[in-house]
Amino acid sequence: MDITHHHPSNEHPVIKHVDVSYPAKWLRQGFKDVQRAPADSLFYGAVFVLMGYLLAIYFEQAPEIVVTLSTIFLLVGPFLAIGLYDIAKQMEAFDGRGRVTLIHSMTAWRVNMHSFALYAVLLAVLVFGWFRMSLLIFALFYDTATLPTLEMVVANAFKPENIGFLVAYFGIGFFFAALVFAISAVSLPMLLDKEVDTITAMVASLQAVYKNLLTMVVWAAMIVGLTVVGFATYFVGLIVIMPVIGLATWHAYRDLITFER
Repeated sequence: MDITHHHPSNEHPVIKHVDVSYPAKWLRQGFKDVQRAPADSLFYGAVFVLMGYLLAIYFEQAPEIVVTLSTIFLLVGPFLAIGLYDIAKQMEAFDGRGRVTLIHSMTAWRVNMHSFALYAVLLAVLVFGWFRMSLLIFALFYDTATLPTLEMVVANAFKPENIGFLVAYFGIGFFFAALVFAISAVSLPMLLDKEVDTITAMVASLQAVYKNLLTMVVWAAMIVGLTVVGFATYFVGLIVIMPVIGLATWHAYRDLITFER
């Protein structure tokens, strides 16, 4: 069965409204998918765990480059998820009557290579903008020749004179994180599924979040909460959590977006 076939690009996305119970349903579906294709799903989970450990090792040895590594995590994560979306799409196409192939999922990005490449560039620009804004905030609030160490920031974080810094730093961080989530919520599954361009997919993702704001806030909170659990288990939990989230995102896309000619 050929599952790389794209539908004609003259279709346009239509946003559906779903209620706040849907994120829990997506997670249940994602977990079932992991059970249906455990080895393939957990392969991607293991890569996330490895990335987490690399982050932790460098954080201990060279805390000044941890922001760079965190940025890499932010950029690489969605592209690892493309493989998970493809696994979900394969299972959908086979409907339980076929075997998911890992190699197929690892090369899934080739079906819409130009759009994925542009998405990567736009995401990199956003993350770099966040990084530059973070440096600017540090420069404004810390009048020192060199940037403060992480220990200095943590030690002084809750002093009254640093409240402005905390509000600015985390406010900017929240804004960029929310923006990245909004443009990414369903755009990558759409680029894998349909022959649409990057901007169309990102706009549809923004519209889906806007039209289902409370539902998507709950969904984002679940993703953040599960990721925190994964980190709190010394990354071991990510081996299951990340595939569940990735596969659940495919179901979110299916529920939120339909196409019309």
